[in-house]
Amino acid sequence: MKDYQAKTTLALAVRAILWGMPLSIVSIATTSAYAANVYQISISSTTLDQALKQLAIQTGTTISYDSTTLSKIKSASLKGNYSVETALETLLKPHAFEAIKVANAGYSIQAKATVAAVEPKVVQLEAIRTRADQAQNSNSQHESNSTQLPTISIKAASQNMTNVGKQTQNIKDVPQSVTVMSRQRLDEQGLKTLDDVMVQTTGVTREQLWLNNNYSARGLKIENIRYDGGSTSSLEDRSNSADMAQYDAVEVLRGADGLFGAGEAGGVINLTSKRPKAETEINGSISAGSWNNYRGEFDATGSLTEDQSVKGRLVTVFQDRDFFYKPTQSRREMVYGALSFDLLPETTLSTGVSYQKDKVDAFNASLPRWEDGADLHLPRSTTMGAPWGWIERKNTSFFANLQHQINDDWKTQLNVRHNIGNDAINSAEMEGAVSYDTHQSQWWRYQDDTRFKETTMDLNLQGSFNLFEQKHDLILGIDHSNNQKDYRLNWTYYADGDAFNRVAPPEWDYPALSWATNTTNKNNKSALYGSLKLRPIDDLALILGGRYTFKDELTINNHNSNIENTYTEDKKFVPYYGITYDILPSTTAYASFAEIYKNQRNYLTAADGPGLEPLTGRNIEFGIKHQINPNLLASIAYFDIKKEKEKVYNTYTSIPNSNSLCCYIGTGSMESKGVDVELNGNISPDWNLSVGYTYNKNEKKDNTENPYNSYTPKNLLKIWTTYQLDQIVDGLEIGGGVIAQSKNYAAGSVREFNPVTQKFDGAWKSIELVQPNYAIWSARVAYDINPQWNIALNLNNIFDKTYYSTIGYPGYGNFYGEPRNFLLTLKASY
Repeated sequence: MKDYQAKTTLALAVRAILWGMPLSIVSIATTSAYAANVYQISISSTTLDQALKQLAIQTGTTISYDSTTLSKIKSASLKGNYSVETALETLLKPHAFEAIKVANAGYSIQAKATVAAVEPKVVQLEAIRTRADQAQNSNSQHESNSTQLPTISIKAASQNMTNVGKQTQNIKDVPQSVTVMSRQRLDEQGLKTLDDVMVQTTGVTREQLWLNNNYSARGLKIENIRYDGGSTSSLEDRSNSADMAQYDAVEVLRGADGLFGAGEAGGVINLTSKRPKAETEINGSISAGSWNNYRGEFDATGSLTEDQSVKGRLVTVFQDRDFFYKPTQSRREMVYGALSFDLLPETTLSTGVSYQKDKVDAFNASLPRWEDGADLHLPRSTTMGAPWGWIERKNTSFFANLQHQINDDWKTQLNVRHNIGNDAINSAEMEGAVSYDTHQSQWWRYQDDTRFKETTMDLNLQGSFNLFEQKHDLILGIDHSNNQKDYRLNWTYYADGDAFNRVAPPEWDYPALSWATNTTNKNNKSALYGSLKLRPIDDLALILGGRYTFKDELTINNHNSNIENTYTEDKKFVPYYGITYDILPSTTAYASFAEIYKNQRNYLTAADGPGLEPLTGRNIEFGIKHQINPNLLASIAYFDIKKEKEKVYNTYTSIPNSNSLCCYIGTGSMESKGVDVELNGNISPDWNLSVGYTYNKNEKKDNTENPYNSYTPKNLLKIWTTYQLDQIVDGLEIGGGVIAQSKNYAAGSVREFNPVTQKFDGAWKSIELVQPNYAIWSARVAYDINPQWNIALNLNNIFDKTYYSTIGYPGYGNFYGEPRNFLLTLKASY
């Protein structure tokens, strides 16, 4: 076998099992996305070798041991918050073994010197290196006291660990549906933005909009986002374009985020930032793709002091690209820097900053339809925006995390983040249903100057305690978010124009001398939260928690009319309940209940009436998760979500001296039911597979014939897989995937054809604009040129399917999916 980068030595454990090796000296090392000294451990009663294997996976620790000997010894379960040392001591204490710390910060399991009866004698190995060439070079040096195992390459990122719930834990122990999009997956598919990732995530539907995109799961919007498990932020317009080069993983929890957030029950996104490492690593890549898509990335990390107490990381991106719709083009610049300081042996401070700037010219790809809703069948290269139009977006984020290890069982941490954003837009676009007689639509001019700033803070204490001979977990915290959005815009009709022979209006001066809309919105939220995980018996866990919002305030200031209104919601406690039961050491059944709660105070019931009561509801989910092997997790879940008292538009009433919206009634109700099925991980050392299927039926309670969200297809399937063909060509890997869905549609209204006037000016009627079911296939081939260099080719929409990725309305909002395209990437790692 050619020497090349060994992604993880977990492959040794897996291949040892598959090959039936008589003596498997196994060294396991995985990486956790968010390292800490105390971990959420969940190991069921099993053999001692399997218990140690699970401990290595769940903590990212290298543990060397003789699996033949330890596979004959039964081990009790271990659940709760433990340091690695305490967990090893607890597992090994009933037996004649001890953990010896070795030079590579790992552990070697050996027979205690005072016990001579344990046979066969454990052979201590040198820690297996992370590079095959290092392992081979060290063989001669340690030939006398160690056994050299073959280095096996397996790209096994930690897809089964998550910190979406404030602490790192195994997805198997979370009583809700969670998908982790690992760094490996992002690299394999060439997913460069959050929008790219969400398109590939199980159960998520994207709705493209003119300036930004919406995401939904189970028929409900995903409104919230967290960074590194911190306080919840609003999924602002600019978030969907966030560059993924600065993140190690994207985690999506589907369903209500009852403990740590409020709002819609679609779910929450958690972005795990890249952190500085002690060992020096330098990675870079250049890529070229369809439509002049050129991109370069650089990522360097390492210690900045000899004692490794200060570490740093720098990530940069530059991208210049066109699009399949002409003449749109964009340029991106991104810089991310992070520092980690070991202030004390028990205290670590991590801090950093990121900056991203995007400039897009002629950016509007939203298409209209005929006046009866029929497809115009425009070329996919069509852009309905003015060639001179542009949008410039800037976003800067500052973050800090302070973590203090109180003892082996308890730690406290503080997360603070400050985001600053600015959008500037100057454009003209064609909107409006196209007339059959004149082929006319309408040109509209649009200008925007939006400034956004947000500060979030999360402080929590988490740990474990013993009671009635069982270990239980507790987390208590407070979070706060304060954001302000200043937006100024002009939206003006210019003239009718031929939709098939477009002549754009002249360019506006920017910035405008006056703004038709000039408003500031401020949101201020603070809440306490807590969760207690009780274990009455070894295999049963009861989760009792809740969130108490003691401040929820919205202020709207209209600068043109000098009117300011503040809407304050009452204090509110939202409970959360969960239960997990280990049917088998590898199989867990679970159920959870979370309330739904959302402020609607600024939606008035009458011109002089009160605001609406909060939207309420509940989220119920139950299912089974099965750990097929240490790095392959299967799950099936049933969900049932109900919402009540949702705002429904009633009548339009002008309200003088007010920024409120009127008039609404709180009679909206809906229910969403369905099933999530998911399989993620390594089937074998060479084969990685991700399969996600969702069936969803959502409906309005007052009219079961109409779905609540028709954009969400009833059936949605997403598959991605890779396979290493070292047996055929050393270093060769192939992959492929598909996104397939049943039909979805948008409901709209058009005028009927009038036989008297011979025009579409008759009575209004409801229509459905349908995108039939479709499947989009993709493929990948990659080759390791040598241990440091890799080249990969991705091909998307292989069969060049023409389809609408989003169906809008007769006047606007219809977006073609990308035609067949490729991306060629050359990567270097040192």
